[in-house]
Amino acid sequence: MAAAPEPSNLFELQKEELYDLNSSKSVEILKDKYGGLEGLAQKLKTSLDDGPPSSEAQDGHADRKTHFGTNTYPQKPPTGFLKLFFEAFKDTTVIILTVGAIVSIGVGIAEAFIGEESDCGDTSFQLISNFSHCGETLYESYNDMVHRYEIIEAEIAHLKELREAFIANNTGVPVPANLTNPNEYSKPGTYIEGIVIVFAVLIVAFVTAGNDYSKERQFRSLNDVKNDIRVKVVRGGDEHQVSTYEIVVGDIVVLESGDKIPADGIFIKGHGLAVDESVMTGEPDAIPKKEKAPFMLSGCQIVEGMGRMIVTTVGEMSEWGKIMKELSDDHDETPLQQKLATLAKNIGKAGFAVALVTLTTLFILWGIGIANKTARNDNIDWACEVQTVVGFFIISVTIVVVAVPEGLPLAVTISLAYSVRKMMKDSNLVRHLVACETMGGATNICSDKTGTLTENRMTVTEGWLAGNFYTSVPSTIKNDVDSKVLDYFINGIAVNSTASIGHDEVTKKPEFVGSKTECALLVLSDKLAYDYKKVRKDAIELQKIPFSSDRKRMSSIVQEGDKYVLYCKGASEMVLGLCNRMVNSAGEIGPLDASTVKELEAHIYRMADSGLRTLCLAYRENDSEDFGDDPESDMICLGIMGIQDPLRPEVPDAVERCKHAGIIVRMVTGDNILTAKSIARECGIFTDGGVAMTGPEFRVLSDEEKDKVLPKLQVLARSTPTDKLILVRRLRFLGEVVAVTGDGTNDAPALKEADVGMSMGISGTEVAKEASDVVIMDDNFSSIVKAVMWGRSVFDNVRRFLQFQLTINIVALAVAFVSALLGQGTPLNAVQLLWVNLIMDALAALALATEPPTADLLERKPYGRKEPLISPLMWRHIIAQAVLQLVAMFFILFGARNISFFIETEQNMNTSVFGPHHSCQTYQYTMVFNTFVFLQLFNEINARRINNEFNIFSGIHKNPFYLGVYAATSLLQALFVQFGGVAVETSPLRWDSWLLCIGIGIIGIPWGLIVRLFPYKRKGDTKAKTNQKKIVPVYEQKGDIESGGHVKASDDNDDLKKPAKTANGSEAPEVIVESNGTRPPSHGVGEPSSSGGIASLPGGVSE
Repeated sequence: MAAAPEPSNLFELQKEELYDLNSSKSVEILKDKYGGLEGLAQKLKTSLDDGPPSSEAQDGHADRKTHFGTNTYPQKPPTGFLKLFFEAFKDTTVIILTVGAIVSIGVGIAEAFIGEESDCGDTSFQLISNFSHCGETLYESYNDMVHRYEIIEAEIAHLKELREAFIANNTGVPVPANLTNPNEYSKPGTYIEGIVIVFAVLIVAFVTAGNDYSKERQFRSLNDVKNDIRVKVVRGGDEHQVSTYEIVVGDIVVLESGDKIPADGIFIKGHGLAVDESVMTGEPDAIPKKEKAPFMLSGCQIVEGMGRMIVTTVGEMSEWGKIMKELSDDHDETPLQQKLATLAKNIGKAGFAVALVTLTTLFILWGIGIANKTARNDNIDWACEVQTVVGFFIISVTIVVVAVPEGLPLAVTISLAYSVRKMMKDSNLVRHLVACETMGGATNICSDKTGTLTENRMTVTEGWLAGNFYTSVPSTIKNDVDSKVLDYFINGIAVNSTASIGHDEVTKKPEFVGSKTECALLVLSDKLAYDYKKVRKDAIELQKIPFSSDRKRMSSIVQEGDKYVLYCKGASEMVLGLCNRMVNSAGEIGPLDASTVKELEAHIYRMADSGLRTLCLAYRENDSEDFGDDPESDMICLGIMGIQDPLRPEVPDAVERCKHAGIIVRMVTGDNILTAKSIARECGIFTDGGVAMTGPEFRVLSDEEKDKVLPKLQVLARSTPTDKLILVRRLRFLGEVVAVTGDGTNDAPALKEADVGMSMGISGTEVAKEASDVVIMDDNFSSIVKAVMWGRSVFDNVRRFLQFQLTINIVALAVAFVSALLGQGTPLNAVQLLWVNLIMDALAALALATEPPTADLLERKPYGRKEPLISPLMWRHIIAQAVLQLVAMFFILFGARNISFFIETEQNMNTSVFGPHHSCQTYQYTMVFNTFVFLQLFNEINARRINNEFNIFSGIHKNPFYLGVYAATSLLQALFVQFGGVAVETSPLRWDSWLLCIGIGIIGIPWGLIVRLFPYKRKGDTKAKTNQKKIVPVYEQKGDIESGGHVKASDDNDDLKKPAKTANGSEAPEVIVESNGTRPPSHGVGEPSSSGGIASLPGGVSE
C-alpha cells in the first residue's frame, strides 16, 4: 500500500489544531492564540476577501489537500462477497435442501462401504411408480407388475453370477462397466445426486451474492453522486461553483438561505444569517451567526440570511465527518419491493402446500410398496429405502424452492438499479428509489417555469428607466440619463445582489454564479461600462433583506457618504406598489401620478404579454441608518427591466408527449400571469379555453370550488410555496399521482408532500434537494418526461418477469403434483428443478428486468395509484401459456410412450450408464425436462410484451443483456442435457428429439399471438392525445360582481359555468386577489390606491 502523502510545510497550522479550535468553539482562543480571523487567514495563507490565491488552481490546491486533507468522508466498509455468500444460506428452504443433500451423500457413502451386499435394485417406491416400459401404455395390471418385478430380480441375480464368474475365472476379459455393480441398473448416483444438489445450491448462493454485491456497489456510487453538491466559493477574488468534494481549508464559502454548510468553518460576515444545527446538536431553534457566535458546523442548513465563512476543517476532521463514521448505508425497501415480497410469500405458501401434498402422496405410494414386499416376504434393503425417503424430502423441498419466487424482489432490484444508472445519464439523479416506481404512475406534473421550461439564459432586452422606454437595451441609456441616476441604477444592480460573474479557474471562460436574473442585470452593467465588482467592494453595506418567495423582492441598505440608501428590486407590481415617487432622466424626483402609473402598467403588460420577465428597481434615501418598521415603503421608482428567458426548444415536444401519455402538465410559477400565460401557450401547456389564475386567487377558493376547477387548471401564476402545497395536497386528495418541481427552500413542504418531488440541480437550494426524491441535474423539463418513461419501464419490467415467473410456477407445481399423484414420481428431479429455479430467478430477472424504455410507453394512460401488479390481461397470458405447457408435459409423460421420438433406441438402452431398465425412463424424463425449459425460453420472448403488442421481437436487438442471457441459458441447457449424465440424471438426446423439444417450445410463440388476437381494453383506458378535459376559465363563477369586474368573495359560489359579467354587461377581466387573501378594492385596474401605489397590477417577477 502506498504511503500517505506527507503534510506540507507551507502552512503554520496542523489540521489537529484547527479541529481543536472548532471543537472548543471559543472566540477567546480564536483571538488570543490565532490573532482573530485576520491572523487565522494569514496562517492558512488565504484572504478573507479574495480566498486562496489563484496560482494554487493550477495543481488543484494539492498542497492544501495534502496538508489538511480532502473534503471526503469515511464510509462504512462494504459488505464483502464472502459474507454475502454465506448470508445466502440463511434461507430456510436452502438450509433444508442442503441438509437433505448431505444426508443423501452420507447414505450413498454408507452404501459404498457396504458394497455388493447392498443391492438396491428397485425400491418399494419404484415398484409402484416405474411399472411401465417404453412402448407400453400406462398402468398395466398389478399381476403384470409383479411378474416384471420377478423378471428384474432374476436379471439382477444373473448379472451377479456373471460378475462373479468373470472374477473367479480371472480370464483377463474386462468386465463391462455396467456389470461391475448391478446396483447401477437401479437408481444411479446415490451420493452423486447429493453432491450435485450441494453444487447447485452453491451456484445459486454465488449468483445471489453476486447480485447483492453488485447492487451495493451501485448504491454506493449513486450516493457519491447524490452527496456531491455545488458550493459557491471565493478563490483568487472571483466567485466559483465547485463540488463539495473540492472544498479545501482556507476557502471562503458564500452561503445563502437553503444552502448546506459543506465543511466546518468560522463566520466572517453576513446579514441575518441563521443556521439549523438540529442535526448536530438537537437544538430545534435556528442559531444566529455573528461575531460572538461564529463557528459553523458542516452538514447544517442555512435557514435565513446570507453570509461568508472561512473553511477550517474538512472531511473526517469535521464534526459531520466524525458522525459519518457511525452512519449505516442500509437501504429501505420500496413499496413495489414490499408488494412483491408479500406476493412471493403467498406464492411460496401455495408451493409449500403442493410440496406437502406431493410428499404425502409419495409416502403413501412408498408405503404401499413396503406393504407389497412384506406380503411377498421379500428382503427389504433399508439403506436403499432410506435413500428413497431422503429423495422424497429433497424433491419436496426443491418444489418449495422453485415455488418461492425469490426472483420477484430480485427483478425489481435489478430493474431499479439498472434504471437509476441509466436515468443518471438522462440527467435524473434518483435520491429515493421509490421515485423510480412512482414516477411511472404520475398523472399530474406541476412544473416550474424558469430554468425548467425555459433556458434560464437571461438577457435584458427592453426596459423603462427614469421616464424613458427602450426597446433595445442598453441603446442610448448613457446619453439619455443623468449620471447620478445611472449611479443609483448601477448601485442597485451591484449591491443589491448575491450573484456574480467569474471565470473558470482552468479554462478562464465566463461562469455565472447565483441567480441568472441577477446575472442578466450584471451583464447589463458591464455593457454600460461599469465594474460591478468595484462598486460592490467599495459599498459600505449595513443590512440585507433577503429575497423570499412570499415577499418576492430583496433589499440592501448601504451608507453613501453622509446618507443612507435602501436599494430594492423584485416583482414589478409589488415593488411598484410600494413606490409613491419616481425619478426622471434629469435626476429630478416627482410624484408617481396616475398618468405615469398607467404608462408603466402599459409597458409591463406589453413586456409580460410577449413573454418577458419584469423587474422593478427602486430606492429610498434616509438621513440615518434606521429606516423604521417598514423600510420598503415610500420608495422612488427607478426603472423596470424586461428580461428575456427563451423557451427550451425541446419543451413543446416533451409537453405534447405528456399529453399523449395521459399526464396533465400544469405550470406553477412565481411570475406574473401574463408572462406565465405567454410562455405556457408557447410550450403547449396553456390551450384554448384553458384556465390561468393567480396563487392568491386559488388559495381563497373553497375545497369544492378547487375540485371543480382543478381538472381545468393549467397555469398558476404569482404562486407562493404555500399555494403550491395547497395544490399538491388537493390533487393527491382527489387520487392523482403528483410530481412536483421546486428549487427554493420554501418549496420543501410541497416536494415532501408530492408523490415524487423533483428539485432542480442547477438552481435548487440544498434544502429543496434534500426534500426531493429526484434531482433534475439540468433543470430541464424534457428530463422529467424521461423520468416518466423510466418509471413506467420499471413497472413494466417487473410485470414482465411476474408473468414469466407465475407461468413457470403453475406448470412446475402442477406437473410435480399430478405426476406424484399418478404414481410417476417426479419427472423433474432436484438438480433439474434447481437449474430451472436459477433460470427463472437470476437469469430471467437479469434478462427481463433490463428491458430499456420505448416510445410507446408514453402512448398509454398512466397506471395510477390503484393499478394491481397482475392485470387481467397478464392473467390471460399466464393461464393460456400454462395450459399449453401442461398439455405438452402430460402428453410426453403419459401419451407418447409409443412414439419413437420420445423413446431411447434399444442399442442405447443396452449400453446406457443407467442400464436397460432405467435408460428408457431417463430418456423420457430428459425429454420432459428439455421441453419444459425450452417452453420457458420461448415464453420469455412472449413475456417481453405484456400489453397485447403483436411484435414481441420489437427492440430485442437493443438489449444486449437479454440476448446474452438468452444465448447463455440455451447453451448451458444443451450442455446440461448432453453431458449431465448420472450427475443430473439426463440422457443425451438424439437430433430428432432435440428438434421435437425445440419445436414444442416454439409453439408458445404462435399460441401467444393467437391469445393476442382477442382484443383487450383497460378499464377507463382511452387514447390520451386530447386527455385534458374541456376547460373553462376560472373567472367564470357565479356570484356578485363588483364594479371594476372583480369577483366578490363568497362562500356559496357553486358552479363554474358562464363568464362573469360586469355591471355594463361586458366580460369581467381576470381576478387578482391580494396575497393576504382579500379581494382588491373596487377602483379600476391601474388606479392609484390610498397608499399612492398601484392596487392590483398583474406584472413583475419572482423566483
